[in-house]
Amino acid sequence: MIKRPHVICLMMTSVDGKILSEKWGNNKQVKTLAESFEKVHEIIGNKNWIVGRTTMEKDFTHYAKPVYKEVDHTISREDFVANRNADSFAVVIDGQAKLGWNSSDMLGQHVIAVLTESVKDSYLAHLQEIGLSYIFAGKNSVDLKVILEKLTALFGIETLMIEGGGHLNGSFLNEGLIDEYNQLILPLADGRLETTSVFEIEEKDRKFDATLLQLLEVKQIEHEVVWLRYKVLDHV
Repeated sequence: MIKRPHVICLMMTSVDGKILSEKWGNNKQVKTLAESFEKVHEIIGNKNWIVGRTTMEKDFTHYAKPVYKEVDHTISREDFVANRNADSFAVVIDGQAKLGWNSSDMLGQHVIAVLTESVKDSYLAHLQEIGLSYIFAGKNSVDLKVILEKLTALFGIETLMIEGGGHLNGSFLNEGLIDEYNQLILPLADGRLETTSVFEIEEKDRKFDATLLQLLEVKQIEHEVVWLRYKVLDHV
């Protein structure tokens, strides 16, 4: 049996299941509510997390442009493990190499970029130069199962947190790769039709009608935030 991490999805939502908190404004009370996410992340205690390119560039790299280091040779499409022994890892799925990096460290965690084999040699050369690890998960598109298998085999990751957005969460759910779901429901409503929800799966890609969950725990925490914890059971 191929080993992969235990995958926990942690999301913070409005009561109507919307997740894009920047649309909720800069109100002091809203900011206080949003702080619940990091607090619960710390309570859960797992430090290894994965996000998609959109979340990473919006919240962490702040739309930095890719950096290229010209090389006069072809770089083989082999996984590059710069630091297997880091205390924790920040993993980002960036199949087409659109993120810009100037460091291999993200909030004290070692970065692992998930790429496809179609990326440029000059992009890989820069990542190697700054010591940022990368793995390949497909030729032109990424295979989520391959990602998880490599994270365990190459970096020893046993537990991984998925933290949005909706498309990434939906992709993992669609492949049956989420083991536990934690939702923080903030006491506010969004109401926008266009705001992203927790899980979003294109109908053409859908592999099931619904996912069954088992409720493990319900807590009311600070500021009237409700914390729901579920075990993912099966698809129907």
